[in-house]
Amino acid sequence: MIKLLLITLLSSLVIAEDFAQFLQKAQVNSPYLKSSALVVTQAQESGSLLTRYANPSLELEYSAFDSDISDTQSGYRVNVSQPIRLWSVGDDKDVLAKSIKQRASASYQKNRATFTRDISLLYTQYAQSKALLILGDDELEIAYDIYKISKERYKLGTISRGIMLQAKVAYEMIQIANETLVLRSQQTYFKLLRFAGVNEQIDLDTGYHFEIQSVTHLENPGINLLNTQAQASLNQAKVDTHAVEWVNLVGEYEKEPDQDIMRIGLNIPLAVFNTKSQEHTIANLETSRTQLLVSDETTKLHIDTLRLQKERISLEKLQTKNIMILSTELELLAMFEEGYKIANVNLLELQDIKNKVISTKESLIQIKTALDQNAITTNYNQGTYNE
Repeated sequence: MIKLLLITLLSSLVIAEDFAQFLQKAQVNSPYLKSSALVVTQAQESGSLLTRYANPSLELEYSAFDSDISDTQSGYRVNVSQPIRLWSVGDDKDVLAKSIKQRASASYQKNRATFTRDISLLYTQYAQSKALLILGDDELEIAYDIYKISKERYKLGTISRGIMLQAKVAYEMIQIANETLVLRSQQTYFKLLRFAGVNEQIDLDTGYHFEIQSVTHLENPGINLLNTQAQASLNQAKVDTHAVEWVNLVGEYEKEPDQDIMRIGLNIPLAVFNTKSQEHTIANLETSRTQLLVSDETTKLHIDTLRLQKERISLEKLQTKNIMILSTELELLAMFEEGYKIANVNLLELQDIKNKVISTKESLIQIKTALDQNAITTNYNQGTYNE
């Protein structure tokens, strides 16, 4: 007995992990987010690739001169050429390289914000399933009290065996229903761990409350990504306007038996057939398409924001009304239980008020979940989860 009490005491001393701590660990350790972060590094390297210079080329040539009136003489030629990027092209490519990195950063930011939103929503599902499981235990306790009173009254002969058995069946049915609640709680728990990338079970507190956070100068991560994509397309279009990007600077030294020759010049491509007009048109079309998507997403976001605001007002009103109703129902339940003991209330009346109490408590759990999910979605939409 002492050993059992000691185990129970030690178990009660274990502090469940808060969701904020759980989320922070998941954000740091998630393989999905780590993979997304590598895209930013790849984009930086792609930008460096875009702006790097071409290698020079070297030509070496040896010549032999054979004359009828003299001995064979030799000569040689050295040619060095270096592609030189035009100044305007270099500037535009530098801007494009930066916009490519910004686009990758915006993509990672969106992935991280979406991860935070989705793991938060999964947590609310788990918290709801745990709350319903606790409510199921409460319902089971009430049903057992009713069944116990019914047995006592049956022994005293104030109710029939059939009524007593009805109370017993109701109690046993709730036991079965609670097994389903246990299964549901396990499913949501492991789904949450799987999404978070956690490979071991943890004791997670389910009392976390989500609030809408005040923000300034933040932007929806999806719209932010579309804006960076539009800017990258525009910068690509500027680069593609350059039909000629490079000129070759050529330097040559030639040694012949009777003379030394030095040459320097430019090799300039002529944009006669390939003017890159198609590339320019494609980039402009992509820019226009992305700008239209931004406009469409902005409109949807505005409507969604209004919906969330009105939904929250309605949920808060429902929550207040249900709390008031629950207070009255709990008072009635206590009165009906006492009345049932002294045969002033029949079983059906008691079962009815019990069901109403459980139904109201279940509604409050669902409203709490809906308010949390409303706050999570609102925070995501307004850019709170941006890194």
